[in-house]
Amino acid sequence: MPIPLSPPDFTGVQPEHIFQVMQLCEAGKGDEVLANFESDFSKLTGSKYTVATSSATAGLHLSLLALGVSEGDYVICPTFTFAASAFPILYQKAIPVFVDSETETWNMSPSYLKEAILKLNAIGQKPKAVIVVHSYGNPAKLDELISICNENEIPIIEDAANALGSTFSNKQVGTFGKIGVFSFNRNKIISAAGGGCLVTDDKTIADRARYFAHQAKSKVPFYQHESVGYNYGLSPILAEIIRIQLPTLQHRLKDRKLISDLYKSHFTENAIWQKVNSKSSSNHWINAICCENSILKSEIVSLGKETNIEVRPVWKPMHLQPIFEKQFYIGNKESEDFFKKALCLPFSNLLFENKVLLYK
Repeated sequence: MPIPLSPPDFTGVQPEHIFQVMQLCEAGKGDEVLANFESDFSKLTGSKYTVATSSATAGLHLSLLALGVSEGDYVICPTFTFAASAFPILYQKAIPVFVDSETETWNMSPSYLKEAILKLNAIGQKPKAVIVVHSYGNPAKLDELISICNENEIPIIEDAANALGSTFSNKQVGTFGKIGVFSFNRNKIISAAGGGCLVTDDKTIADRARYFAHQAKSKVPFYQHESVGYNYGLSPILAEIIRIQLPTLQHRLKDRKLISDLYKSHFTENAIWQKVNSKSSSNHWINAICCENSILKSEIVSLGKETNIEVRPVWKPMHLQPIFEKQFYIGNKESEDFFKKALCLPFSNLLFENKVLLYK
């Protein structure tokens, strides 16, 4: 049987839970189910407001809308990320500016962020927002990035899609910026095979995000729309699947740490791993290994094929993607080096049930 990179783990969810929430929806109580999820997620993350969304991508788009990003605005984004971090910038006809990584955490480089802001200021432009991604669940250098953005009065949107359970200074990442976004997609540490949410401490932003997410309906006793709206709400069924699993998060974090430690104990030569900042705790969502020796990379790929275990390249940087190749890029090709040398290894909690690792 093939071992995929990260299948969803629905531990704690029983068929009767799905039936119960379907009954509540039939009784017209779907909004109560969503409210319960949002309340529980706010408690888990320490955020004042949670807005359930159909995906993290929708959450990022709503974040840009809530901050008033529009055509011609500049938005800074890491180049080393999944395309969903950057696509919403294009939805708003804004202009992405891609910033490369520092080589410790593999996240946005504070020095390149400074350089990007200075270069935009030089042409009379101020970034409307900075999207900070916690790549593969590993927290970025938030203290430095926040300091730079505060100094320049630029709001941060944290793409914490991969980082539920990861902390910086003992606080959940995704709660440091003006807005944070999370995903519950198929391969995430808590999964409903889809869905997402955004969190914020700003009621105005939460209200605006909710307004745009539900077709921009005005608060009148008939259907009136004064803005373009979107169908970005989360299904109550998915919301309940997520909510039921939230109490299992700490157990899953423990398993992921054990998997990460096992990999690192076996791959000791010619291997570089993302460094976890001393102020941070990673959820180890993905175990990404950078192979300094091409022979090691070839061996891992071959072993994966022989044993039917999925091994996948890391993200191809955004500034190399055809859709973005004409956009601004600040850096020295650090992410290109990751793309050339690094691989994602299986990282699901279910590895323990299958008793499978690349090396035993």
